[in-house]
Amino acid sequence: MDVPGMLLGAIGYLMGPMKSVALLTDSSACLPLDLPARPSIGVLPIRIHFRSGDIPDGTPGASDLVYEALAQREPVKSSAPTTVEYLTAIEEARSDAVVVITPAAEFTGMHRNAAVAAEISGRPAVVVDSRTAAAAQGLVVLAAWLAAEAGASVEEVVAAARDAARRADLVAALENVEFIERSGRVGPLALGLAKQLGIHPVFRLNDGTVERLGVPRSPEAVLSRIRKESQARGLGTATHTMVFHAVRAEGARRLQARLGVSGPVAEFSPSMGIHTGPGVIGVAWLRSS
Repeated sequence: MDVPGMLLGAIGYLMGPMKSVALLTDSSACLPLDLPARPSIGVLPIRIHFRSGDIPDGTPGASDLVYEALAQREPVKSSAPTTVEYLTAIEEARSDAVVVITPAAEFTGMHRNAAVAAEISGRPAVVVDSRTAAAAQGLVVLAAWLAAEAGASVEEVVAAARDAARRADLVAALENVEFIERSGRVGPLALGLAKQLGIHPVFRLNDGTVERLGVPRSPEAVLSRIRKESQARGLGTATHTMVFHAVRAEGARRLQARLGVSGPVAEFSPSMGIHTGPGVIGVAWLRSS
């Protein structure tokens, strides 16, 4: 295993100026690329496995490679950062303490891997379960980062992360049901009907659960349903928002306009797109309370 190679995404975090508290997360968090430089956030890349070889999530062109392979029905898999990789990043961070923020423990083994690393590390490290994933996890990371940049103590940064995790919400839609079919989690009869109707499943991520919200049948109906469901759950008074998409930038812009929000737009991680396929579009936010 090439541990240094896996840590390339965290170079700025490891080699930046000394910080009181550094943040560490993974590449599924959908942190926008156009945000100001953030040397105190380390991003461990998820590894994407193709038939021809492996690449780190976040590699330029990774989305194209993943979705092209899926279209050709070639095998594509992913593997989360290991305990060794979390431990290496914690030990090499230029900070007095490290706060690690992971996806919800119900979704992946990353929280377990990070917790073991923090326990055996000789440096102060705290692992926070974001209770969500994707762009909502990214908002939790950014809330903690803002606290750290303001000079907060590690206890205060952890409190900011946990508060954001409590307020994090996400509503999104899949473009089709093909990749659910490949997962084998839905029966053939239901899938056959879904394909015939041309539905776009809308779902919510909140507090470690995935909730199905509806099955609109057109792109316009998808935007309307996402708006309805997110507004009903506090988007209108949110403190922070993030629209995200999987190679559907124009759709993301239309969604942002429909929602009336002005937060960043982020690319859905291709390591997650392996399981959803292209075309995912949605919004994440932090409720005001």
